Amino acid sequence: MKLNRRSVLGLIGTVGIGSGAAFGSGAFSTVSATREVEVNVVGAEGNGAEIATQFTDVLVDTSADEVAVRDGDSLVTDTSGLFPSSSDSLTPDSGSAVGTEYVSLIANDVSIVFGYEDDDADERLMPNSTYGYDEGFFKLVNNDDGNATAFNVDLSTGSGLLSDIGGSTDSYSEDVAAGTVSDLSATLETGDSAQETEDLTITITEA
Repeated sequence: MKLNRRSVLGLIGTVGIGSGAAFGSGAFSTVSATREVEVNVVGAEGNGAEIATQFTDVLVDTSADEVAVRDGDSLVTDTSGLFPSSSDSLTPDSGSAVGTEYVSLIANDVSIVFGYEDDDADERLMPNSTYGYDEGFFKLVNNDDGNATAFNVDLSTGSGLLSDIGGSTDSYSEDVAAGTVSDLSATLETGDSAQETEDLTITITEA
């Protein structure tokens, strides 16, 4: 099996609420906190692009103002150049095309950034807050490769930064049939510590 390692960064500051619903505890800090979630992807034979284009994929929605990705050293807020781009065919038989606001966690070597500050915007998040993202924040996509193969996709979280994925606090598992898409919600708990890490393990196996 192939092991791909990803780092998902959440840069948590003191101001700015994006499109996710945020509920604060009333405690504020002037110190920016960094949230890091390392993503381990375990899947079928072949590289990430082959898994994503021929079999199944896990994508994240970057349309919220405070959500971006880091590609190498560069913060990317316009993700249209990453997979899937407008020229990529990622349209399961029973669904519509996946928009370019979605970024593959398998085909791209990127980090996800929750809250950021750059020359154009200040989208930092509040500490001690809960940010809720509706269904569709994560997408599980199974392309119909002609073999009608279903894949099981399991997402397991660690210490609680991503405290809920798809309504589950520990792990979410689903058999995704060929040609279908599953939309999952997510909850981000910012916490109050200066540094916090978490693992998100994505395991892809044939159902």
